[in-house]
Amino acid sequence: MNKQARRLRKYCFGALLFFVCATLILTSYTLWRLRSEAMLNGSETAAMHSRNFEDFITQSLHVTSLIGANILGQGGRLADLDGISKKFNRTLRHAPFLRSISLLNADGVIIASSNAANLAIIAVVDDYLPPTLKGQEVLRIGPPWTGRDFADGHPGSGDEFAPRFIPMVRTLTVNGQTLTLLFALNPDYFVNHLTQTITADKGLVEIVRYDGILLMSTDPDQPPGTFREYVSRELDLAEGEFGAFEQQLGDGLHVLTSFRASRLYPFVVVTHLKRDYALLNWQSEANTLVGIVAPTLLVVVLLVVVFYRRQLLLIVHQAENERLQRINATVFDASPEATLITDPSATIVSINSAFTRVTGYHSEEVVGLPLLELIEPDDRATFTEGLSWEHGMSKDPVEVRQCCKDGSLIWTEIIATPDRNERGIITGYYRISRNITARKQMEEQVRQLAFHDQLTNLPNRRLLNSYFEFSVAGNKRNDHYGALIFIDLDNFKPLNDGYGHDAGDLLLIEAALRLKSCVRGTDTVVRFGGDEFVVLVSGLSAGKAESTRQAGHIAEKIRGTLAEPYVLNVVRDDGRAETITHQCTASIGVAQFFKHEEQDCVVKWADNAMYEAKEAGGNLVRFHVSNC
Repeated sequence: MNKQARRLRKYCFGALLFFVCATLILTSYTLWRLRSEAMLNGSETAAMHSRNFEDFITQSLHVTSLIGANILGQGGRLADLDGISKKFNRTLRHAPFLRSISLLNADGVIIASSNAANLAIIAVVDDYLPPTLKGQEVLRIGPPWTGRDFADGHPGSGDEFAPRFIPMVRTLTVNGQTLTLLFALNPDYFVNHLTQTITADKGLVEIVRYDGILLMSTDPDQPPGTFREYVSRELDLAEGEFGAFEQQLGDGLHVLTSFRASRLYPFVVVTHLKRDYALLNWQSEANTLVGIVAPTLLVVVLLVVVFYRRQLLLIVHQAENERLQRINATVFDASPEATLITDPSATIVSINSAFTRVTGYHSEEVVGLPLLELIEPDDRATFTEGLSWEHGMSKDPVEVRQCCKDGSLIWTEIIATPDRNERGIITGYYRISRNITARKQMEEQVRQLAFHDQLTNLPNRRLLNSYFEFSVAGNKRNDHYGALIFIDLDNFKPLNDGYGHDAGDLLLIEAALRLKSCVRGTDTVVRFGGDEFVVLVSGLSAGKAESTRQAGHIAEKIRGTLAEPYVLNVVRDDGRAETITHQCTASIGVAQFFKHEEQDCVVKWADNAMYEAKEAGGNLVRFHVSNC
């Protein structure tokens, strides 16, 4: 590698490294900013839910507090405990968030209740929050109970699948008498409301007393009554009623936590929004950004590599051109053979004047082009296969068609010899391109004579063998029928006898043209011999009956076309030109074949059917109906 090439590599890959590093840094910063915004939005969403849930529960508890005041303040007699119980029942119909309402006496015994089973139960309310002085009228919240009501419940968490309720008390002074109302709050009502907004895949919501006891949770695996240490550790309720932070729960789940304390009652709403849920949009944006940046970097790298290789190639070509100038001063330009020099990948490096004389291309028009571009597309695979080397010698010459500047094609025989450097490495090839068009034309004429009828230019019976094999292979592949139509002209001999073989030849040529006009491009018309023709029909229907109808239609079309009068311009033996009209019909035999029939057998079927038509008077179509 020379000095110029080393300097090119230094500048290209240095600039590429700087661009890649700058792009990665900018992408990382953008992802960090987007993630920070997503986390902030998640915290704000959790705070909004905490505020809404706190308002909802606070209003429900406030309604509960007012219910007791309204019931006992309606002027009823307190001695009428049955009447009070009935009022409790009527009130519950409009309070789905309550399980029961009860009245306690001074000893804490239930003396009236919406649930008669609660009567005579002693309720201990010493650990209810907030603690109050005797007779203070506030709503106090106790720890959760297991069960549906006081009658079948007990304090504590109990079985995780058991129903629960939250007891609350409200002390009232009515007509100078201090009374205590006991409420059984239905947590399912509030949990159902919360889960409609915060589903399990988004996060969970917990309602906790100020002392850290869990009152209710949207997570069924977290039983009420358990202690929440983070209330005292993370929630500084003495400093503020709300806040937000990120934490990892006991099960390893990362959440964005927002809390809000009630304005009136001793509970706090804690919303845990899953961090993965909060980052869903960020993940989508990150994937989109990476999906754009990564291909862009790849394209830039590829472009730089392509540019570098291109520039390096120019440097190499410059050195190569200097070497070629010494070669061109010798036998290369003086050679009578069309000769060109290519690199190891068959890209043209130089041509001599003989190549210009044969193809019309000048040096500036083809140098730098792959030699493959001057080869006819159909022959490029043949040329590529010929690029094999052994012990420094080329294999047999490759015969391909080469494109000339004027658009014409010539057959060429390319002989290649490798050019090696001092270390034995191939650096290029000398290729002699000989024009063999005349020889190829002669070979084509020989092939035409071997496989085609000279008079009608139709395929002969030797070529019929190949066409029949192709047709049977197509039937096997597509599961279709084929048909062989054997045609014999009925009134041909009188024309030959009366007007000579020249007139007969004219009629045979005309008959061949009519036959080709009756069939499709995929069908084959063959001159079988004398005045006999064969039409090979492929791709008929898969059904026997339908294919028979199709073959019969084609045969009838042929019969009608051949039966039309022939107008022939003949020259008599004495030199006189004469126009004659001759009527010549045809006897036609049709044999169908499918997948496994032999050609000789099918031809025999059609030939027999044709003789049936001729014996019946000619100008008829007969089908072969029995097996060979």
